Amino acid sequence: EDYRMCENTLTLRFEGTKRLELVSSEFFSSATKETLMAIRGKSSGAYIRYGCFQWTSGVRAVCAAFIRFALSERNDRVDFCLIGAKGSLAASLDYAISKGPAWLGEMFGSTSGGAPYAKRLFRVSNPNRKRPGPVALSVNRNLIATDGLKLIWNGREVSEIGELHTMLTAIEDQSSDECEQGEIRNIANF
Repeated sequence: EDYRMCENTLTLRFEGTKRLELVSSEFFSSATKETLMAIRGKSSGAYIRYGCFQWTSGVRAVCAAFIRFALSERNDRVDFCLIGAKGSLAASLDYAISKGPAWLGEMFGSTSGGAPYAKRLFRVSNPNRKRPGPVALSVNRNLIATDGLKLIWNGREVSEIGELHTMLTAIEDQSSDECEQGEIRNIANF
């Protein structure tokens, strides 16, 4: 398997204005030649061929990582890594990648060897924070190119830097709001 091919594609569809939320994802894996679709909810409901995800800190982290990836390709002064300590979006995604919850598999699938594809799709520094300091995550540029990433907001594709910043802020601020309100009880609530 050649994972350096950037033929994978991802479409993330968001709805909302002040509270931006992911409503569906569509990932095409060039390795398996299949498209995985996932929709927000506790189950896929009427969407029989879809997987599902809930709007959790782990899913917010996936969105933030891909928006940062899109920004980094448009502005070389942007740090495209998602970085954080315990309780952060970065820590939530790191935890999800290490534990392999169902939603991550339903969004990105598995390699032909059965390993979660997300483990290849994201690069992680200081996984599980085994040494002091924060964890950092970024999208693996060998597996997806920015022209293979579509970010749809309220039915319209977004690529302009200002709008991408607005989206990123709207998603990342939800995490800090919850921390301030004490709603995030532990990292397992990814």
